[in-house]
Amino acid sequence: MNKRSKRLQLVLDLAERKKQQADQFLAASRQRVEQDQRTMGQLDQYMSEYQQNYLGVNSEGCTGAQLHAQQAFMQKIQDAKDTQVTAIEQNLRELEAVEKHWKEAYAKVKGMQKLTDKALDTERKEEEKSLQKQLDERAQITKSSFL
Repeated sequence: MNKRSKRLQLVLDLAERKKQQADQFLAASRQRVEQDQRTMGQLDQYMSEYQQNYLGVNSEGCTGAQLHAQQAFMQKIQDAKDTQVTAIEQNLRELEAVEKHWKEAYAKVKGMQKLTDKALDTERKEEEKSLQKQLDERAQITKSSFL
C-alpha cells in the first residue's frame, strides 16, 4: 500500500462517504422544506374555508359566544401559519447551508478523483518506462551474446 494512488484512493473513499452523507442531508433538508410548504398550503386552504364558513354563519346570524369561538379558532389557525412561516424560513436557511456543504463535498470528491487519476497515470507511465528499460537491457544482453 505504498503506492501514492492507493493512499489517495483511501482519501477519495472517505470523501465519497462524506459526499453520500451530504447527499442524504440535502435530500432530508429538501423534504423538510417541501413538507413545510405543503403544510402552509393546507393551513391557507383551511383558513380560507373557515373564513367562508364564518361569513356564511355571520350572514345567518349567530350568538356572541359562537362569534367569539370562531374568531378564536381563526386566530389559532393564523398563529399556526405564523409558526409555519418561521419554520419555513429556518428550514430554507438550513437548506442553503446544507447545499453549500454538499457543493463543498462534491468539489472535494471531484478534486480527489482528479488527483487519484493523475497519480495512477503517473504510476502507469513510470511502470511503462521501467518495463521499456528492462526490455532495452534484455535486448542489449541478447545482442551482446550473439557477438
